[in-house]
Amino acid sequence: MKPLLCLGILIAVAGPTVLCAQTKPSALYTVDLSSLVPKGKQIYLGGSLVFLTDNTLALSMCSNAGCNLETMDLQGEKPRLIARSDEFENYSGIFRAPGGGVVLDYVLTEDRQGAVLLDADLKSAYLIPKIKILDSYISITGETFVEQLNGNLWAVYKMGRPPLSIRTGIGRVLSVSDDAVVYVHDGDVHVESLGGKSLGSFQTNRHSERLLSAHILGHDRLWFGTGSRVELRGFDGRLLRKLDREDGWGFREGKTSDGSRLLYDRYTRHVSTAQRIKEDAVAIATIGMGVGDEEANGEKVRVIDTTSGKQCFEWESTTGILVAGGYHADIDPAGQFVAIMTRSELRIFRLPKDCSP
Repeated sequence: MKPLLCLGILIAVAGPTVLCAQTKPSALYTVDLSSLVPKGKQIYLGGSLVFLTDNTLALSMCSNAGCNLETMDLQGEKPRLIARSDEFENYSGIFRAPGGGVVLDYVLTEDRQGAVLLDADLKSAYLIPKIKILDSYISITGETFVEQLNGNLWAVYKMGRPPLSIRTGIGRVLSVSDDAVVYVHDGDVHVESLGGKSLGSFQTNRHSERLLSAHILGHDRLWFGTGSRVELRGFDGRLLRKLDREDGWGFREGKTSDGSRLLYDRYTRHVSTAQRIKEDAVAIATIGMGVGDEEANGEKVRVIDTTSGKQCFEWESTTGILVAGGYHADIDPAGQFVAIMTRSELRIFRLPKDCSP
């Protein structure tokens, strides 16, 4: 694949806009991503992005024709390209790394995986073999990550060249920060410091253990989800607030450094009433086995204030969406901006200082 020669940037700058649930958000910047799309026949088109710092981000487009990755600086009057690479063609996710760098969840071959650590200029690649990076396996800074091993074992590392081993444990890791790790074992959720000191624990339903998910918010709270509810809890399991469960499906909960704001990126499906009745009938007749061909035809991004529960931002579209499964939206560490990518554009939105009811 030949390197791309230029990034066509179309900037639409709007004045500062106070956003609320009832107001359609206006983008501060709109960037044309057509030159980022891999050349050749497109069977599918997926994308992913992540804020590397408060003012820089990385984004990629992947298809059957390959992948293109680039980093961008958002300071100044318009976004500025920092670097671009098409060297890594088989990665499934991009994540923040220390110092504004990038981590790729990289597929070496069909049966071999690893992680690639890059500088912000997408050079000085360092391969960490046999590591599978997921959103729940890496801290918000990228400084700490977890390897989930066979036999229900796990290990925590500090990112480096090579990574520094910190400790091991037993169970399934739900979340990790630079100070703590959350895991579930035999129906109990444990929160421990990286040194092994208990910071709290609580019981859950052992039969629904595989449905549990959690994210560390700041230094003392958890976003805690099960198959039926979403809550904010203390490390000791104390219920702090019940949250609305988001419509659609997805795997992304972006968060700010202090955990005060949380971003949901969810895929939705919009069909006619007649089509919905037909699909429901098939689902009932086949006990859910006949709906595997349903695809998302919409996407919704929402940001909430985790302290008040109020909504800060909402964006929804049924056009130009990328293949479901990627991370198409992110919030910067300071909670000032939201970035959203579609098949053709990157849009940057400013978040309000105060969120609406």
